[in-house]
Amino acid sequence: MCSKERENLISIQPYFVLGEKKFCQRIYVKDGISHFFSFTNTRDEDIVVPLMVDSCCNLIFEYKDGTLRTHLIGITVEKRTFSIKKGADYFGVRLQPSAIKFVREYQPKEILGNIIILDELSSTKEMCTKMAVQTDFDSRIKTFLEEYGKFQNIGTENKKSALFRQILELIIERKGMVKVSQLEELSGYTSRYINKIFDRELGMNAKQMCSLVKFQFLLSDMNDRDFEKLTDYAAEYEYYDQAHFIHDFKECSGKTPREYVRVVEEARYKENIRNA
Repeated sequence: MCSKERENLISIQPYFVLGEKKFCQRIYVKDGISHFFSFTNTRDEDIVVPLMVDSCCNLIFEYKDGTLRTHLIGITVEKRTFSIKKGADYFGVRLQPSAIKFVREYQPKEILGNIIILDELSSTKEMCTKMAVQTDFDSRIKTFLEEYGKFQNIGTENKKSALFRQILELIIERKGMVKVSQLEELSGYTSRYINKIFDRELGMNAKQMCSLVKFQFLLSDMNDRDFEKLTDYAAEYEYYDQAHFIHDFKECSGKTPREYVRVVEEARYKENIRNA
């Protein structure tokens, strides 16, 4: 089984970091949360940032002109974009794949690949109302945890949910580099049953989740390491060859690995992150 830290810290959406110079984060690693983060659009215009393929969810509180708009970015199954408004202040919560059940109006399949606005939903309206009056990083974290804790106490984990969590941990432990047939052997359940549980919990099958997790670990390594030969990444993450690596990376990010490396280096990615 993977460690609790490794289970949760699966990269972040990199263009939230690359888009601004004041990206702040606080690692949390508990109750389906990996970390909190904040940034501000200090530019003179709205900017549209790419969202890469992502195995986690992002809860984004957008503060602008005294008004809050709350976005839930579901698991991103194909590259898309997110608009960052001029002069807006953003507070974010990085959520693990199965930590979105507090949005009771939507099934996982309806959230998958979409951006849901939460402010007027009955299940999240009270949380959004309380978050709207918070003005700093610490108070936003405190208020969110108080409201999120109310959702955590609703119901108990059933057998299928427990099995899903255990298999997801196996996938993350192996950085997504595991076949469904291996999950059958490790869990003792058939692939059909495993996929049925994943569809129920996430709206996707286990193979799709393996691919997303694999890309998240790859992206995290490329963001955090001093860059080595790109062929080393292709080998480490078990791509058939360099062409396969380049094709898959571009499908998930919109850029070739070399193009992405250039962006990260020019923006001084690691220097842009402040840990609070």
